[in-house]
Amino acid sequence: MKKQIYVASMLSAAMFLAACDGDDGLNGADGSNGIDGLNSLVAVRDIPKGDAVCLGGGTALDSGLDANNDGVLDAGEVTATEILECEATPTIRALHASPDAPAVNIIVNGAAALSGVDFSQGSGFVPVVESNTVQVQAITPDGANPIVIDAAVDLDYNTEASILAIGTVDTADDGLGVFALPIVNPSDERITPGFFRAQIVHGSPSAPPVNVYVTGVADDLASASPVNGVGTPLSFEDVTGRLEVPEGDYRIRIVVDGDATLTPVFDTGATGISLAAGADLMIVAIDNTGPGASAVDLIVLDGTAAAKIEDAATPASAIAVHLSPDAPAVDILADVNSTANDEAIPLVRNVAFGQFCDLNAVPAPGDYTINVVANADNSIVATSFQLAVEQSTEATAVVSGFLDLAGAGLTPAITALPAIDDRRSIKTETKLRITHASPSTGLVDIYLVAPGTLIDNTVTPAFEDVPFGADTGTLSIANGTYDAVVTAADSTTPAIELLGLDFTAGGAVLNVIARDLAAGGLDPAPLIIDMTNVPACATP
Repeated sequence: MKKQIYVASMLSAAMFLAACDGDDGLNGADGSNGIDGLNSLVAVRDIPKGDAVCLGGGTALDSGLDANNDGVLDAGEVTATEILECEATPTIRALHASPDAPAVNIIVNGAAALSGVDFSQGSGFVPVVESNTVQVQAITPDGANPIVIDAAVDLDYNTEASILAIGTVDTADDGLGVFALPIVNPSDERITPGFFRAQIVHGSPSAPPVNVYVTGVADDLASASPVNGVGTPLSFEDVTGRLEVPEGDYRIRIVVDGDATLTPVFDTGATGISLAAGADLMIVAIDNTGPGASAVDLIVLDGTAAAKIEDAATPASAIAVHLSPDAPAVDILADVNSTANDEAIPLVRNVAFGQFCDLNAVPAPGDYTINVVANADNSIVATSFQLAVEQSTEATAVVSGFLDLAGAGLTPAITALPAIDDRRSIKTETKLRITHASPSTGLVDIYLVAPGTLIDNTVTPAFEDVPFGADTGTLSIANGTYDAVVTAADSTTPAIELLGLDFTAGGAVLNVIARDLAAGGLDPAPLIIDMTNVPACATP
């Protein structure tokens, strides 16, 4: 009990003392000064070429603490780096613009960069080094595949090169042969916002000097100026500077220099083409090797791919061949499938047996029902078939089989044998298609052999058991001399012999058609069509 009272008294005394503050004591002595801190530094540094991050060199911003207090940011003091700019690696793209050359391979610095590039095809940019060898290898049927262009291309970083293979293999055309046209531009030039950039190249060996107009879709050429400048027409190989143009819808027209009438030889048409801001385009005029009156097509390279722009009036083309031995002269009418009550378009009239001609103005694009009717009475429809065409489509339609108006039971019945053509002439080869259009003949074997080869059981046909209506497709034949022989299937007795076919000059495009004669007979007869020189069908 006494212990509890004592503790309580002590607590009361402590509370009393806490309630009565005393005076502040004297300040103590100052402590010693602290150690000075380190300064942070930043420095701009040039990055050398070959750097792992910036292969072409560039600029970096380094930062860190100045550990040795010398006011210089040493390499060992850098704690952070920001890349301000990297020089862009040089790049190359390619375009095949030689109209009579075969497909090619593009080899850069000894390695295949692009394979099987055909005429009018191009690529996007691919990275390269500063010193380059660019080779163009022709793909030929004999497998020789010679190097036809071997060019040294030296580039700086921040540059891009467009390598255009232009000219013709047949030096009689332009005297130059096929050669490389390199076009080098800076890759770091900015395009003004709201604008696109275009550079125009005359790459057509057959076209004369021209003026190029890029206008509003309805603008009159008489009040327009060519983008290549007044009085400075573009000749083959010429290249404009890089032009900046506000984005929008435009019409591109090309006029032969000196033509006072300003009649375009190429016109994208009144609907216009849309050119978007930021696009960086190279527009190359190349030969038009397809149907239509336009001298050229345009190839647009946008850095990633190549696209073709054709003249707005470019039609399709179809070669009509009448080989039905018992059918009268015929008319060929095209009915537009999308129109219910339309009037058929007469494509050609009065084509007799054995005749052929080129319908070089089939409106395209279009989706048609083609009706082959008797010329004397259009209500007699010999045969009909569907034909869908795009601009520049080239096709052949052979009409064969028996109409059998007398009801004699002749077979096979009259029909159309349509095939898509590849009529571009290539100087390093001959293109050949063999078509079985003889309704009186069964399965056949087709031989293409060296001159004088005896057809016996030791010789293997190139095509076996070919039925009526079939063809070989377009064959690429090495330049030389050949015998073409057609036999009944599993027979070595020739039914058709074409001996000593001379393909040494190259460039031919032929369709050899086995057909019946009008008077009948045991064996088929050949019809050879030079696809590069087909007479135009008479205007209906």
